[in-house]
Amino acid sequence: MTTVAGRHRSYDGPSTTPRRRTSGAGGPSFPTGLVAFGAVLVLAAGGGYVLYTKKHDGAGSTGAQNPAAGGNASCPNPTTLTVDASPDIYTAVKSIADGLPGCVHVTVTSAESAAVEGFLSGSAKGGDVTSAPDVWIPDSSMWIDLAHAHKVTSLVDNAAPVAVSPLVIGMPKPVADANGWPAKAFGWSDLLANFKTTRMQTEVPDPANSGPGLAAITMLRGAVLTPAGPDKAKQQQALQNLTLVYRVMSTSVASSMSSLLTDLPTKGATAPSSGGIAAFPATEQKVAAYNIASPGTPLVALYPHEGTMMMDYPFTVRQGLDAAHTKAAADFQALLHDPASVNTLQKAGFRDPKGAAGGILTSANGVNPIMPIVAPPDATHTAAPASLAVWNTTSEQTRGLVVMDISGSMGLPVPGQVDPATKTPLTRLQITEAACETGLGLFGNSSELGLWTFTTKSKADGGGTVHTEVVPMGPLSAPIGQGDRRAALAAALRQLAVQPGSRNGLYDTILDAYRTVLNGWAENKSNAIVVFTDGKDDGLNSMSADDLIGKLNALKTANPGHTVRVMVVALGSGVDLSTLSRITAAANGQTLHAETPTDIGNAVIAGFAGRLSDQ
Repeated sequence: MTTVAGRHRSYDGPSTTPRRRTSGAGGPSFPTGLVAFGAVLVLAAGGGYVLYTKKHDGAGSTGAQNPAAGGNASCPNPTTLTVDASPDIYTAVKSIADGLPGCVHVTVTSAESAAVEGFLSGSAKGGDVTSAPDVWIPDSSMWIDLAHAHKVTSLVDNAAPVAVSPLVIGMPKPVADANGWPAKAFGWSDLLANFKTTRMQTEVPDPANSGPGLAAITMLRGAVLTPAGPDKAKQQQALQNLTLVYRVMSTSVASSMSSLLTDLPTKGATAPSSGGIAAFPATEQKVAAYNIASPGTPLVALYPHEGTMMMDYPFTVRQGLDAAHTKAAADFQALLHDPASVNTLQKAGFRDPKGAAGGILTSANGVNPIMPIVAPPDATHTAAPASLAVWNTTSEQTRGLVVMDISGSMGLPVPGQVDPATKTPLTRLQITEAACETGLGLFGNSSELGLWTFTTKSKADGGGTVHTEVVPMGPLSAPIGQGDRRAALAAALRQLAVQPGSRNGLYDTILDAYRTVLNGWAENKSNAIVVFTDGKDDGLNSMSADDLIGKLNALKTANPGHTVRVMVVALGSGVDLSTLSRITAAANGQTLHAETPTDIGNAVIAGFAGRLSDQ
C-alpha cells in the first residue's frame, strides 16, 4: 500500500532518543484518529479532554512558595516559576519546591497530564488549565510524544526524568496468590489471553486521560504487533487482534487511575472467585501507596516478564523562557536531583531516575524493589500517539454508512487468492466483503451502521447511477428480522453480487450518502461514510468531480459544526487517486490506496486499525 498507510512499531517505553520539536510525524492525521469499520474506515469526531485540575492562581493550597515568595528587602521582585506536575508526584514536588533558595517563587500546580497536553495542543474542551506552565512534569514522556504529534513546538528538547515508576499489573493479593504469585511469572501475554476468556475482570483507566492506561494500551500494542514481523498476512491478523483487544478493554474503563483505586474497596475482587476487578494497569508507586493505608484486600504489583515501561516524569521546560526563568527552571531541576529531594520522592513511592528504590517500595507493601525488566525504548516516539488513535477509533461509537461498489470490475479475480473450500479464485468484492464482516465485531452495540451498494443502469436505460440501501442505518443491536442489525449486515455482506457490465456512479453516490448521514447528524458519535471502489466515475450522467466538491463545500457551509467524514478505500490500479484525494479532502476525510489487488485485505483492515495515523 502507499499514500498514508504506515508501519506499526512496538512501543516499549520512553526513549532516550532526543525529542525534537517536529510536526509530529507518525502521530494522528486527525486529533482523535480514524474510526473505521473493520473494513470500514471512519474518521473520529473531534475530541478533547474535560478534566478537573487546579488553576495557576499563585496562592492557596495549589501554590508552593519558598521563603522569597512574597518578596522582601533583599528580593523585592522574585522570579515566579509556574510548574504543572502530575497529581501523583505533585505533593512531593511541592514540598521540594518550598526549599528552593534564591530569589525565586515556585508555584506548583496539580494538573492531569492529559489536560496539559490538551491545552498545549488546543484539543482540550473546558477544564481548568488556562495557561502554559514554565515547567511541565507529566507522568510519562508519552504525553510529550502526543504533544509533538499534535504539532506542539513549544517544548524544549531532551527532558530528563525527575523520578521513575514501573508500569505494573495491579492485582488483589488473593487473586494473585491463586494464580501462582510470586513463583509464577505474569506478563502481557497472560493479560492478552485473559481478554479472550475474560476469566478475570480487567479494568483500565481511560487511556485518553491516564498515563498508566495509555502506557498499558501501548505495551499491549507492541505485544500484539511485534511478533507479526514483515509478513503481510500476519500483520493483517495482528491488526485485527489488536482492535479486538482494545474493543474488549473498552467495555470496562475507569475515568481515571484515582477513581479506579477509589472504587476498589467496593468493586475489587476479594477472592479468586468473588468477581469484581481482578487486574488493572497501574504504577508501582500507586500500588505501594494504596497498601500503606492497610486496605481490607491489599494489592500486589506484577511486573510483566517480557519487560515493562518506566513512567519517567520528565522535567519539561517551555520554549522561549527569558534568562531569569530559564535559570530558575535549571535551579529547580537541580534541586529535584539533590539527595534530600531524591529521598523525599522515594518516601512517596518513586524510584530515582536510575531506578533505585527506597522508602515505601518494600515487599511488605506489595512491590519488588529490585529493578524490573525494562523493555527497549521507542526511538520513533510514534507508538503512543498511534496506540491512542487506534484506541479512540475502536472505543468511540460510530454513525455511518458502508458504501460498496458492485460494478463489473469488482468481479475481477485477485491473483493468488483462492477460496479454500471451493478452490475457485476470489474476487475483489469477495475479499472486501470478508474484511468488512470481520470488522463488525469491533463496534459497540450503540454504533449505528448501514450498508449501501452502487452501480449504474445499462446504457439502454440511460446509464444513470443506482445506489441501493441494502441495510438501513441504525443501532447494531436493533432487531431486524430474526436477529439484530449486526447479523443482518453480516448476512447482507455475504450475499453481495457484482452487476456484470455496469459502470461506476461514484460521485452521485458520495453526495447522496453525505446528505443521508448529515440528516440526523449525531453530536456524540463519529458521523462518517466509507466507500469501497476500484474504478473511476464513468457513469454516463454523473456530475463532475468539481461539481461534487462544490456541493460538498456548500453543505459544510450550510451546516457548521456538523462534520461528516468521507473515507475512500481505492482498490486496484484503475482509480483516479488524485481526484479521489481532492474529494475526500473536501469532505473532511482521506483516501487510502491499495495499489495491487493483493493489498485489498490489508488496506481494509489497516484502515480500521488506524494505520493512516501510524506513519
